[in-house]
Amino acid sequence: MKQILLAAAAFILLFSCKKDENPTPAPDQGFEMQHPDWYILRAPDNREIQAVYGDIDGTLLITDRFRIYYTNDRGKTWNQADYNTGIGLAGFTSRNDTLFVLDTETSTTADPGNRYASRPYYFSVDGGIKWQKLARSADYLDMKKPINFAHSGNGIRFSIDKVYDSFGNSEDLGVKSESGRRIGLPWKHQLSSVYFDGKSRLHITASAPLCDKNGKVDFCGDKDYRGTLYISKKPVDY
Repeated sequence: MKQILLAAAAFILLFSCKKDENPTPAPDQGFEMQHPDWYILRAPDNREIQAVYGDIDGTLLITDRFRIYYTNDRGKTWNQADYNTGIGLAGFTSRNDTLFVLDTETSTTADPGNRYASRPYYFSVDGGIKWQKLARSADYLDMKKPINFAHSGNGIRFSIDKVYDSFGNSEDLGVKSESGRRIGLPWKHQLSSVYFDGKSRLHITASAPLCDKNGKVDFCGDKDYRGTLYISKKPVDY
């Protein structure tokens, strides 16, 4: 009996840091299921989740690039904010008590591999529900926010763990830290961004789950393309 319990404990530990071998979610449940390590939320529409901001215990914001949604009940219901311009969005950032949404994604040869959201476009003073266009965006040209990496509460850098094959095809394995820690996810996705809230909980935004279908990687659901948001239940700071 003792050997069985030890084997079960080892399996649980292995599962917490390794991707499932068979990542297809149940067709009737999708991702709405319990997980010991993650809060798993889905976008309200059939689009990826590009960026996230806020706190799951309060107000949480997401953007699918063209719309902004917020939830106050941990993703059970989503409300659409009044941003509606048709201009694509890359990320969120804040300064003092003002929240900004950034409309440009950039990278440079001087900073290879890193992607940033830049050029603040609209701002909100009520936590992201109502948005107003910046009259003088030139005053904030220095403002930018990392997209594919973020720093935990104690300053450790975590970034999307992307690997390439000999043909140049890429696969996102999860998130890795500069200290060598690797964090896998229960399912395979194309990952968009990394974010830490004020409690050092790790947020990862992603596409809908991906599966191998006859040698081709595609969405697991035939009609469900809603993006996915992972939020760690415990602080990630090492």
